[in-house]
Amino acid sequence: MGAAFRVSRRGALSRFVLLLLALLCGLAVASVRTAAVEAPKLAEMMNVTLTGFVLERQVNARGTRLLLQVETVDDRPRSDLGFPKKVRVRVPVDDIARPGQLVELRGRLFPPAGPVLPGGYDFSYRAYFSQIGATGFGYGPSRVLEADTTPRMVQARALVQNLRERIANKVRTVLGQGPETALVVALLVGDRSGITEAQEEALRAAGLAHILAISGLHMALFAGGAFGAVLLLLSLFQPLALRWPIHKWAAATALCAAVGYLLISGAAVATQRSFVMIGLVFLGVLVGRRGLTLRSVALAGFLLLLVSPERLFFPGFQMSFSAVICLVAVYELWRSRNKGSWKKETHTALLPRVFGSLGKWSFGLLVTAVVAGLATGIVGAHHFGRIAPYGVVGNMLGMPVFSLLVMPMGVLALILMPFGLAALPLAIMSLGISWLLDISEFTAALGGDTGTIGNLSALPTLFLMSALFLVLLVPGRLRLLSVVPCVVAMLLIFQSRPPDVQIASSGSRVAARDDDGQLNLSSTRSSFASELWLQKEGVSNSTIKSRKMKSSQRSCDQAGCVIKAHAPVLMFVNGQRAETSVSIAFPRQTEALYQDCQFADLIVTDLIVPDDCPAAIVIDAETRSRRGAVSIWLSVQPNAGADTVPRGQKLITETGRQKNDELGKFGAQTVTTVISKIRFAIPETPRPWHHPGEMTRAILTSKSK
Repeated sequence: MGAAFRVSRRGALSRFVLLLLALLCGLAVASVRTAAVEAPKLAEMMNVTLTGFVLERQVNARGTRLLLQVETVDDRPRSDLGFPKKVRVRVPVDDIARPGQLVELRGRLFPPAGPVLPGGYDFSYRAYFSQIGATGFGYGPSRVLEADTTPRMVQARALVQNLRERIANKVRTVLGQGPETALVVALLVGDRSGITEAQEEALRAAGLAHILAISGLHMALFAGGAFGAVLLLLSLFQPLALRWPIHKWAAATALCAAVGYLLISGAAVATQRSFVMIGLVFLGVLVGRRGLTLRSVALAGFLLLLVSPERLFFPGFQMSFSAVICLVAVYELWRSRNKGSWKKETHTALLPRVFGSLGKWSFGLLVTAVVAGLATGIVGAHHFGRIAPYGVVGNMLGMPVFSLLVMPMGVLALILMPFGLAALPLAIMSLGISWLLDISEFTAALGGDTGTIGNLSALPTLFLMSALFLVLLVPGRLRLLSVVPCVVAMLLIFQSRPPDVQIASSGSRVAARDDDGQLNLSSTRSSFASELWLQKEGVSNSTIKSRKMKSSQRSCDQAGCVIKAHAPVLMFVNGQRAETSVSIAFPRQTEALYQDCQFADLIVTDLIVPDDCPAAIVIDAETRSRRGAVSIWLSVQPNAGADTVPRGQKLITETGRQKNDELGKFGAQTVTTVISKIRFAIPETPRPWHHPGEMTRAILTSKSK
C-alpha cells in the first residue's frame, strides 16, 4: 500500500491501482471485523432466568429497555453454556435498574429479528455487530443484586450513562414535563426517548429533524465556545498573551471539552464524525495548519470505518458524510473563487455594514440549507421513503433560532449546571425550542403528505449521489459528466415500481393489490411491517385504516384465508377489462391445505405441504425461517398460453369473453398473470448476521443438567 502510494504520484494508472488497493484493503478490514464480532445468538424463543450487568437503559412511553451483559443463565455461568453475550429486554416503566448494576430477571427471549421486507431495515445486522444475541421482555421488573466485582468497562459505561441520566433529570426538574423539555434533553445528552412521534414527524416534514442528531453545529458551538472562552480569559493577562501561545492552550482545552461532549451526548455516528472533524480543526491550530478541508472529511471517514466498517450502511453515517462532503466542497469552491477579490470595506456607516453582514449570513444559510437538504434528501428518500419539500423554508426560519438562541443557551446551561445556575439558560433554551416547534408545525402544514414519495431504490440513489458529487468535486467542464448518471437515475426511477404482494416472515400479515391497483392490508393494526409496506407505496401511515382488504379480496374461515392479488396494469380483452387475479391461500388445517393445493396459486402455511401439491409456489414455515419476508411483482401478459409460461412462473390463466353478443364475435383471448420478479429478504447464501443461532432449548437444558 505504501509503495503504491509513492508510485501514485507518477501517473493516473498508478492512482487507479492505489484506489483499487484501497478498496481491497477496505474489504479485508470489513471481513476481519465481521469475523471478530461474531458471537452466540438464540436459535428459537425460550424462557430463561438471567443475571447480568446493565449496560444501557432507555425509557419511553411503552416501557424501559435494558441492554444486559449476561453473567448467568438459569443459575449457570453464561460462558459454560455458549449463551449470547448481550441481550436486550423490555421491562416495566417503573423498573429501578440503573447502568452498572447487577440485576436478575425472568424473561422470554427471541432471536434477533431479520429484515421486515426485502431491502428494508434489518435489525439483525446491527445486533450482529453489537453482539446482541437475543431480544425479548421480562416477566415483571428486574431485581437488583449485590455484585462482588464489576468489570471495568461496565463501570466506565455506567459512569457515562449515569452522568447523562443526571443531566436529563436535572433538566426535567428545572423545566418540568413537556414537549420542549424532551427536545432539550435530546439536544444536550442525545436521549430522544421523550420525543413523541408527532413532534418528530413535524420536524422531519419541515426539514429540521437533523437538529436531533448531535453533529457539527452542536459540537462546533460547544467546543468553539470553550475555545473562545479560554482564549478570552487568557488574553486578559498581558504577560501570558504576549509571551505564550495562548491560542494553542485554548485549542487543547477545546479538545478536552469536545471529548466530554462526545461522551455525554451518546457518541452517535454523526457525533463521532463531528468530533473527529472538530478535533482536526483544533489540531490544525496546534500545528499551524487549516483543518477544515475535504482531506479532513476523508480522514474522519477513514478513521470511523477503520474501527467499525459496518457503519458505511447506517443511514446516519451516509446522511452525515454526504452533507458534510457537499458543504465543504461548496465552501471551498466559494473560497477559491473569492480568493484575492476581497476589497477593503468602503462603507463607514453602521447600518449598511449591518445589512451587508445579515445579507451574507442569510445567503450562506440558504446555500447550506439547499446543499445539505439535497444531499441528505437523496439518502433519506432511499432509507425512509420521504423528503421535506419545504425543508428550505423550515431551515431558513428555524436555523437562526436554533443557531443563535437554542444551542448557545444549551452550551451555557451545561457549563453552569455544576454550579446550580442553569435555570435561566434552560428557560431561554426551552422558549427557543417552543418557537422551533411552532415553525416546524407551520412548515409541515404547507406540504401535507407531499413529502411521502416511496423508497428510492439503491441503484438510482447511487447514480443521483454520483451526479451530485461530480457537480461539486470535479473541476471545470468535467462537471457536465454529471448529466450521465442523473439521466440514468431518472430512467431507473421511472421504470421501478413497488411490489404487488408483500408477505411477512411470520406469514400472518400480507398486503396485496386489489382490482383498482391499490395495495391493501390483511390487518390494519399498526405494525412496523405495515408501516414499511405503505412507505414503499409512497403513502402516509395515516391512511392505514382505509387500506383494509374488503370481503371481495379476502375471505376467511376457521380453516384459513384466501386472498386475491391483482397486477397494477390492467389488461383489456375485446374492449372490456380482464378480471385476472392471483389467489393466495393461508390454510390452517390439513383438509384446507389439500383443497388449496388444487385451486390456489400461492400457498403460505405452517403445515407440512406434500411434494405433489400442484400449487405454483409454496412458502412454508421452513422457507420463511430461512429466507424471511417475501416481495412479489406481478404482470399481465395477453395471448400467453399455458405452454408458453414456465412452470413456477405461471400463476393463473383466465379467459376474457365479451358479454355483449355483438362484440363477442371477436371470440376469446387468453390473459395470463405471471410473476415478473420474486425477492426474499434473506439471500440464498445467507450473510453472517442471517445465519441461524446455535442456542436452542434442548442444548440449554442438556448443558444445565
